[in-house]
Order: sequence, then structure tokens, then C-alpha cells
Amino acid sequence: MLYIIYEHSISIIAGQQQINYGEVILNFSLYALLFYVNALLLLPLLYAKGRYIWYGLFLIVLLLVFCSTKYFLNIVVLPILTNEPLHSFASGKLFWSQALYRGVYFTSLSFGYWFAVHAIQLERQKRLQEQKLRVAEHNLMQSEITFLRSQINPHFLFNTLNFLYAQAYPHSEETAKGILLLSNIMRYALKDEEHEGKVMLESELKHLENYIAINQLRFDNKLQVHYEVLGSVQFMMIIPLVLITFVENCFKHGDLSDPQNPLVIRLQMVENRLSFFTHNKKRTGPKEKTTGIGLVNTQKRLELAYANRYTLAVQDEPEFFSYKLVIEL
Repeated sequence: MLYIIYEHSISIIAGQQQINYGEVILNFSLYALLFYVNALLLLPLLYAKGRYIWYGLFLIVLLLVFCSTKYFLNIVVLPILTNEPLHSFASGKLFWSQALYRGVYFTSLSFGYWFAVHAIQLERQKRLQEQKLRVAEHNLMQSEITFLRSQINPHFLFNTLNFLYAQAYPHSEETAKGILLLSNIMRYALKDEEHEGKVMLESELKHLENYIAINQLRFDNKLQVHYEVLGSVQFMMIIPLVLITFVENCFKHGDLSDPQNPLVIRLQMVENRLSFFTHNKKRTGPKEKTTGIGLVNTQKRLELAYANRYTLAVQDEPEFFSYKLVIEL
């Protein structure tokens, strides 16, 4: 209907004021039939399946049928319905050339229509598949974490750690402190998320501090660590056990004994933007084996939770290594 209005608006602007509605209805019904037979039948059933020769043959037949039907409607049917056709033809050659032109014209329009609809459908399918893939990855990751947690009986673990803490405290406060820190670290790692898979940022930072503290106990407080938090972290939430991955890598692969090049751990909050930075000197000797969720899974979790809202920059130099993570919480 919009196309009919468009074409006849051009005619009216050009000075042709009269409209023969019978002629318009007959011709545009035929044009619509040609348009949709090609767009809804030939293109999806033949062209889309790679049967190009068959498509070409059927298209030629379709155009011949169209021209013949148009001849019958305009030369035989239309004069019966109306005595004054507005578009009479001076010769048969002119009629067939105009009929073929209109046939090719509306066939070309149907090409554009089908390709546009096909492209939109493919894009929707792609987005749906990507969404299903993200959900599947998220569910798989949650299943892996749940499986790891199910291997440990938290009740037994914490009761045992509390018993060891009580037994060790009278003999060595340092040992008791280490047991308490280990208990807090394990409690945080095994507890459920607080809201929609996230925890308070303060809890995540406390977990970092406990991890740093227990490693200082392991090495008699000789590790060179510069840790600072800038800005307010209150009421902010983050997915758990993300920041700890970068810190673990620093402890496992870094040289933390050089006072001139300490491990730098810096978190800064500016409104809802979290900037987390680590910088460490590389260790030249043997390194600890990598354990835990790992950087790859952490990046997958970041992509699932903060798609298009985070950046992770890695700077690998001959003697130093740095991470910079920025998240819009």
C-alpha cells in the first residue's frame, strides 16, 4: 500500500491527476504476486540452498508467466471492467518491453527484501546462539565451582581449624594467627554469593588482606608488599574471587624480596569505576605451580558479568609484570 501511494504521488506531482482504481488493483496485485513468489518461494527454496541453475530457470518461467498474465489482464480483462484505461499501449512491442521492465524491477525489489530479511534472521540467530553460549559457560563455571566446594565438608573443616587454633594459641600466637587466617580464607572461598552472584567489595578486599597476611607469616614478614586502597569501597559489589587471581599470580611468579622493587597492589574507586593494578618484579628462580581457577576462567567470568564494561591490560616486560583491570561496577 505504501508503494502504491508512493508511485501515484509521483504521478500526481507530474500532473497526471486521474487514477483508474481497477487498473491499479489488477496491476499491483500481479506485481505483489511476482514479488512474494520470488521472495518467499524461489529464493529460500532454491537460491538459498545453492540450486542456482534451477533458480534461474524458475525465475525465467515466472517472468514469462507474469508478462503473459499482465497481457491478459490489461488487454482482455481491464477493457471489460473499465471503458477508459489510463495506460493504453500503442504497440505490442511497447507493451512487452514495459511488462518485462516491470517484472525485472519488482523481481529486483524482492531480492533486496529477501536479503534484508535473511540478514536480520541470521543476526537474530547469531545473537541467540551467543546468548545461549554465555548462559552455558556461566552454568558450566558455576557447576565447576559447586563441584569443587562439594569436595570439602565445610562444617568439618572449620571445626577442625577452630580446634587447631585453640590448641596452638597457648604455644605460638604466630601459628594460631596463621590457622585463623587460613580459616577466614577458606570460609570466604566456600561461602555462597550474597546477591546475584556478587559479594561486597569490602569482603573481597578483606580476603586479599588475609591472603597477603598469611603469606607474610610463611616468609617471616620479609615479603616486600605495598598495598593500598584509594577511594570509598562501601556499598560496592563485585563477583567473588576475581581480584585474588591476579594477586596469587604475583606471589607465585614474582620476586617479593627486593625492597627497591616491592609488589605493588593498588585499588582505586572513582564513583562506580574500579581500577585494580598490580606490578611485580619477575622471579628468576623456580616458580610455584599454578593452581586455582586461573586467569583464563577469571577472564571468562569477567566477560559474563561485565561484558563491554571492563578492560584488562597485561604488560609483560623482561624484568617486570603488570596487570591493570578496570571495571564499571
